[in-house]
Amino acid sequence: MGAWGTGVFDNDDAADWAYELEDASDLAPARQAMSATMDTDGYLELPEGASAVAAAAVVAASFDGNLKGLPERIGEWIDDHPDTASRGDARLAIDALERVMSEESELRHLWAEAPEGQEWAQEIERLRHRLVRAIGDEVGAE
Repeated sequence: MGAWGTGVFDNDDAADWAYELEDASDLAPARQAMSATMDTDGYLELPEGASAVAAAAVVAASFDGNLKGLPERIGEWIDDHPDTASRGDARLAIDALERVMSEESELRHLWAEAPEGQEWAQEIERLRHRLVRAIGDEVGAE
């Protein structure tokens, strides 16, 4: 795994995915990345997992404006596309994160073996909480 930190964009796959978003006029690349985690019943491969986490971070930032940890160009994209994320996008992001954190996720397995694995898992949980706040108590009660 080409990672240089525990942040959601601190890996090659998320950084590559960011280029897809930069060229987009809406959140279609994010929706595609998050939906890809649901398109397979089997093992979720690393690139799909990392891209989905990055997409979920974009959705969360679209709601709360917190750009911490996002590449500058992604922050600029979010600023240029206000109000693009829907509650449905936030729900999809939560589902994608749950899939990434499942037993059948390569990304989760790789981080579980890394010394910084707990820090990464906490980052994912913080991201999930931001998304839950974005859509209110409806998901938080689940």
